[in-house]
Amino acid sequence: MLLKLYIKNFALIDELDLTFKNGLNVLTGETGAGKSIIIDAISMIIGERASSEYIRSGTESAEITALFDYNNEQINIILSENGIESDGDNIIISRQLTEQGKNYCRLNGKIVPVFLLKKISEHLVDIHGQHQHQSLFHSKNHLKILDSLGTEELIEYKKTVNQLYREYLYLNRQLKDALKKYHEIEKQKETIKFELDEIEKANMRPGEDKELKEKSEILQNAEKIYNALEIGYSLLYRGNEMPSIIDNLNRLIICLEDIKDCFKPINPSLDFFKNLLFELEDHASTLRNYKEKIDFNPQELDKLEARMTTIDRLKAKYNMSIDDLLNYKEQIETKLAHVLNVDEEILKLKNKLKKVSSELVNYANKLTNSRKKVAKKLENDIAKELNELGMKNIKFFVNISRIQEADGLLVNDKKYKITNDGFDIVDFLISTNPGEPLKPLAKIVSGGEASRIMLALKNILAKVDNIPCLIFDEIDAGIGGRTAQIVGEKLAKVARTHQVLCVTHSPQIASMGDYHFLIKKQTSKNKTTTTVNQVTGKNRIRELARMLSGAEITEKTLKHAEEMLQLADQLKKI
Repeated sequence: MLLKLYIKNFALIDELDLTFKNGLNVLTGETGAGKSIIIDAISMIIGERASSEYIRSGTESAEITALFDYNNEQINIILSENGIESDGDNIIISRQLTEQGKNYCRLNGKIVPVFLLKKISEHLVDIHGQHQHQSLFHSKNHLKILDSLGTEELIEYKKTVNQLYREYLYLNRQLKDALKKYHEIEKQKETIKFELDEIEKANMRPGEDKELKEKSEILQNAEKIYNALEIGYSLLYRGNEMPSIIDNLNRLIICLEDIKDCFKPINPSLDFFKNLLFELEDHASTLRNYKEKIDFNPQELDKLEARMTTIDRLKAKYNMSIDDLLNYKEQIETKLAHVLNVDEEILKLKNKLKKVSSELVNYANKLTNSRKKVAKKLENDIAKELNELGMKNIKFFVNISRIQEADGLLVNDKKYKITNDGFDIVDFLISTNPGEPLKPLAKIVSGGEASRIMLALKNILAKVDNIPCLIFDEIDAGIGGRTAQIVGEKLAKVARTHQVLCVTHSPQIASMGDYHFLIKKQTSKNKTTTTVNQVTGKNRIRELARMLSGAEITEKTLKHAEEMLQLADQLKKI
């Protein structure tokens, strides 16, 4: 609720510091005293259009600050999302207007854009009398309002529809993804098949290109290699005219064997030559084996080079190594296999979606029927309230409709848009005079008429409406006597569950207030100022007497005013 309101240099207000409490707060004053200024100031706080014309003459800027307390988690979410620290259950909203047209908005001291004031204030204040901020005038709120009055059956249907809708969206997304994958693979299918066939036919092995290169080099140099190996082997093991290296080494070893006992220092050298002999014999054998395997077959070379050409072509085409090509082959094999899996997956998803869609349509229709029952009761209740408020000719109607949509769900050969709330679009319509067509609430021209309709709705919605502060302006326009008394009683009833601020000319309504504020316009030294003070006791009786009789206050009007307050106290206890 609104706890404090500080106003400085705004219109005719020099400086005001007001404290409001829970219950019915009434604001009264003579015509022209500036009662609407308070509402205008609050309108600035909740993000309505500002103008430098509001700045008090002779000053450079106007300032309005409001302190609210709240019990609404949505406000904490908005603060958190915008990096604003919360101050327990309190929030400070301020706005400054300058002569240069600058506009500074703050939430808990942090400068914010004006739209954020609107967003926050939607959960704090509802002003009736100015269409732009009446939550009940916005059709987007009508479905929520209707559902808040719903039976347990409606609540259960709504939960089921919400769950089914989430499942419907999930399956829809899954199906779209599966179809997208399928179409992507389908487009590539022939290419994938061709590539797979090409790589499979090549039948490559890891490292095969290196092996082929080595073999090719050997075959290309076969004669040269053979001759070198032949000469090497002959030098090592088989001398023709001269002894071989191994023959000479054997002679050396025999020679040294003869002196090893009498010349010990030679033994290390002898061991070295023996080991060298073993190694030379081993390498000579290796050279011979290599030589025997050398093949001069030109056909084998052609075959090798053809194989190398095939592999090199694939490597160049795909810009991959053999290992990468083999990995790529596995990938496209998986892709191709996935086409069959996606086919099966799509079929399963379509069947699931069909089942969920059918259930969703079924429960959405049940929800619609349940809403229609609640709508009928709301229409009857509103008619009763409006009748008591002296508005017998007004017809209130809850219109429940659906929007056709190509991608919607099928119901009786037509497709309708579905949301987590079902099919329904809810609009509160009204006809203010006999014979006039039904129109949206926002089309109501009269501020007083609009305020009384809102009061009727608020009275019915009191237990479920979670906006803590309600402000009524012009609610008494065009009424008096018993009707004004009933309006006052209904305001007092709403004030049991909400904080209510009401600007009124009606003594009947003012008498029902829990707190009474008197707005006065004073002129001093060519300077006009609006003041606001809470009145109690005799001062309040005098203000009610003034409202009853005009400028002249008599003993009779004072007594009448006192009796009105006594009656109001009794009525509020009922």
